[in-house]
Amino acid sequence: MTWTCPSCQHLNQGTEVCDACGIARRWHEDPPLDLPRPPGAFEVPATWSAVAYGGLTLAGIAVLLVPAWRAALGFDPRWVLLEIALAAVAWVASVQEAWFQRRFNAAKLEVPRQVRTGTPVEVALTLVPYERVDGVNLTVELVDRFYAEVTRKGRRQVETRQRVMERIVLARGEMLAGRRTHTYRLAFDAPFPSTVHEHLGAQLTASVLEPLGFLVPGLRHHARNLREHGGFFVRVTLRRGLWWRRFEQRVVVVHVGATIAAG
Repeated sequence: MTWTCPSCQHLNQGTEVCDACGIARRWHEDPPLDLPRPPGAFEVPATWSAVAYGGLTLAGIAVLLVPAWRAALGFDPRWVLLEIALAAVAWVASVQEAWFQRRFNAAKLEVPRQVRTGTPVEVALTLVPYERVDGVNLTVELVDRFYAEVTRKGRRQVETRQRVMERIVLARGEMLAGRRTHTYRLAFDAPFPSTVHEHLGAQLTASVLEPLGFLVPGLRHHARNLREHGGFFVRVTLRRGLWWRRFEQRVVVVHVGATIAAG
C-alpha cells in the first residue's frame, strides 16, 4: 500500500502514518469537524433538570421521614411515595441525558414516516461525538406497542404492552472517533399491523392525568406516553458502561389489500 502525504509530499509504503512528518493518513482522508469544545457539566440544560428532580426526590424523602412535616402539608404517605418514585425516575433520566449532551454534538435517527407492509423500513443513525468515546454498544429494534383489554376482579381494564418484532446489534464495544461523523444504515421488513394501536379508554385516562401534572413531577409526561403509546417504533439504544441513551421514531405501517389497515 503506497500513498503520498499531502502535507509534505513524502511517499509512504505499507504505513498509515507519514514517516516524514508523523501525520496519520486518516487525518487527510477523514479530517476532523470544526466543533466547539465539549460543554461543561452545568452548561447543558439536563444538568439543571437533574438538580431540580434530585431536590424534589430528597424533599419527598424528608417529608416521608418527618411525620410533623407530613401532617403540616396534609399529604397521604402514598401520594408522597408516588411523588418520590416519579421524581427519582425523572432524575435518572436527566442524569443520563446530561451525560449524552456533554459527549455528543449531534445525534439523528431517520426513518420513513410511512411504509407499506412487506417493504423495507430503512433506518439511518448519525452520531457526532465531541471526543473519542470507547466501548459503545448500539442496538436497533423494531417495536410494536399496543393496547390490550384484560379482566380483573370482574372489571375490564386496558393495559399498554409491547413486543420486539426484530432486533439488530449494530456495534459491540466499538470506538467512536471524536469530531467525526459516524453513520449506520440498516433495514427492517415492515410487518402487518395486527394489534390495537388506538384505545378510547387510554385517551380518557390520559386526559384525567394531564391536569394533575403540576402536582406530581412526571405525571404529565406519563399521560403523554399513554396517549401516544400505540404504533410501530424504531428504537435505538446506545450504551457505554452504566450510561445509556435511547432514540425513538414512529413509523406508520399501511397494509393495502381487501381491506386497508394501518398502525
